[in-house]
Amino acid sequence: MPNPVLLPEAGAGRNQALRTALGLCALAGRPLVCRGLLDDNPRPKPGLGPGHLTVAQAVAMVTNGSLSAELGGEEIILEPGRPQAGDYDFDVSGQRQSAAPLSWLLETLLLPLAAAGGESSLYMLGGTHVMGGPTSDEIRQVLVPNWRLMGLEVAYTEVTPGFYPEGGGEAEARLETCALINPLVAEEAFAPARVGLEVLSSGLPVHLAEQALEGALARLELHGIKPQTRLRKARGGVGMALLVWAEGQNGLRVGFNALGRRGGRPEALATEAVEALMAFLKSGAGLPASLAARLLAPLACARGLSRLSVEAASRELKAAVKAVEAVWPGCARLYDDPKGGPALLRVMGRDLGRAV
Repeated sequence: MPNPVLLPEAGAGRNQALRTALGLCALAGRPLVCRGLLDDNPRPKPGLGPGHLTVAQAVAMVTNGSLSAELGGEEIILEPGRPQAGDYDFDVSGQRQSAAPLSWLLETLLLPLAAAGGESSLYMLGGTHVMGGPTSDEIRQVLVPNWRLMGLEVAYTEVTPGFYPEGGGEAEARLETCALINPLVAEEAFAPARVGLEVLSSGLPVHLAEQALEGALARLELHGIKPQTRLRKARGGVGMALLVWAEGQNGLRVGFNALGRRGGRPEALATEAVEALMAFLKSGAGLPASLAARLLAPLACARGLSRLSVEAASRELKAAVKAVEAVWPGCARLYDDPKGGPALLRVMGRDLGRAV
């Protein structure tokens, strides 16, 4: 049996370390021991939360492995088998009522299912537009295009949105087997070739969504940006979300979303998302640190060297790097700029075919 991977601070970076390690160990067939777990949805407290318990159980299921973990527990012990293609259903609130992001499932299961030797489908229940993970719109407009650019064939469809605190959203994903993951190079400052603006509204008067859209459009035009726009009305819970995404000259995409709050003004969503985009563009970085953290696991399995610059070495990215290093020492390095410029990330991919 391979030596187990030990991750003493698995809750670091809002559990980004845990998700990264689960996905890589499921792919590589390495036993994993995680401690320092954190239930961070919505308020952080020690112990394994329902969302990440479901994620760990999902990893054990798709790999025909064994798992020792319990709700509120302080330790996870995973002994994965080989990933198996198939049709899977998972509910992040199956253990306890939760609006945890269902994106956690897709992010973690991406690699093992890509190496499973056949097409797989995921039917997921949970939060589609909640704090703690990318929204459905960001998955569709940012993560999926970036994964495809890397050679990972993923299709994602939201069935019903789910907002905090009820959750209850539904989504489906289809994943094809993958023989090669391409590295990414994004060292130069991101230069948008295309910008998009999307607003989702469910269970609310349509004029509120229109106000959010118009406010974001006006703020973007102040910066000389004319985006393509979309207003999407859905049925499923009560909530609103706004996403601003941009595509660079190299095809990579970035995205910044804002979630509506009870009693909040629609214009506040516009300000939050647009100003986040503008702050990123002014940083001179190639990718946002939050996105780099989510892409790090597949980059660690790419064939070749990936070189990225990020606006700062965020907690999530540092946590993801530590998780990759726990599995494959020397694979990922993160360098701060002593002059305060963008941080640099170097990832020497292990090659998907050799990583399994």
